Amino acid sequence: MMPRTCIFRAAMAAACCLLLASCQYKELCYDHKHIGTVQVIFDWSLYPDAHPSGMTVLFYPAAPEAPTRADEETTAIRYDFSGHNGGSARLVEGQYQAVGYNNNTEAIRFRGMGSVATLEAFTRNSSITEGTKLFATKGEMPRAKGTEEEIVILEPDLLWGGAGLQFLVEVDGNHTTTVQPRELVREMVITIYNVPNLQYTSGLGASLTGLAGSVFLADGHMGEDHVTQAFEMRKIDETTIQARFNTFGHCPHADEGLENDHALVLYAVLADGTQWYFTTDVTEQLHDPDLNPEDTHHMEVDIEEDIPIPKPIVNGSGFQPTIDGWQGVEIEVGM
Repeated sequence: MMPRTCIFRAAMAAACCLLLASCQYKELCYDHKHIGTVQVIFDWSLYPDAHPSGMTVLFYPAAPEAPTRADEETTAIRYDFSGHNGGSARLVEGQYQAVGYNNNTEAIRFRGMGSVATLEAFTRNSSITEGTKLFATKGEMPRAKGTEEEIVILEPDLLWGGAGLQFLVEVDGNHTTTVQPRELVREMVITIYNVPNLQYTSGLGASLTGLAGSVFLADGHMGEDHVTQAFEMRKIDETTIQARFNTFGHCPHADEGLENDHALVLYAVLADGTQWYFTTDVTEQLHDPDLNPEDTHHMEVDIEEDIPIPKPIVNGSGFQPTIDGWQGVEIEVGM
């Protein structure tokens, strides 16, 4: 009689023979991704003094079926680089287009991420109070007449961006793509001269209507929304105040012959707690091509008319307000 161990071994050998006879041999296949290296170069020749601390590049597949409309989406491949010069990335073979922008921002947000054409920078909704930093005021801060429904947005950070040309990545190849960033925000400087009684003010701020609410990264054109931005006003000297802030621009429909109206509202809180606001129309200045050419990224508004800020009530003297809350004055501004 055979030992049980021998019987078991014999059975296993027979089973293996049956398996080998019934199976076909298949070669193992490993999924090798076909990778190429791309060197990203940022061309700062338009802005040689720009030195952002970090840059982001989104590589969008540029196949014929790639999305081109806002209601379609694709997934971009993201690379972040320290400094502003660029760096290398490794991509699966195929056709791509790169969009680059500086990532050392806090307020900037993005939407329309599905394609190069729809990638848009914007900022979150804000308020007149947040923008002016006049938090201790009483009552809702007034808006320019007719613009009460405009969204108030947060000031955008300094932003550069742009898109490169399409390029092909081949297996084990070394490739280069160049992105030339453009400045995507515009600096606005508002200066008000001949302002009386500044020594009696405890807080100053302002708002400006009819601005663009966003910008598209690929070509720098403005979004369609009309928004308001609010900001602090700072004393420059005994009779001058000034604000300097970033916007996405104004009049996004100017190419269609449509221009926005722009109302400036100055807010002043006096030492006695009274609150004043002064509204003026600065549309003519902003639209004057001699003062603010369309291709400039620096815009200025100068107001030289007297802004009638009153003296506060001290020991019974000074201007006596007759109502509580914000008291308004319309100011006519000439060129």
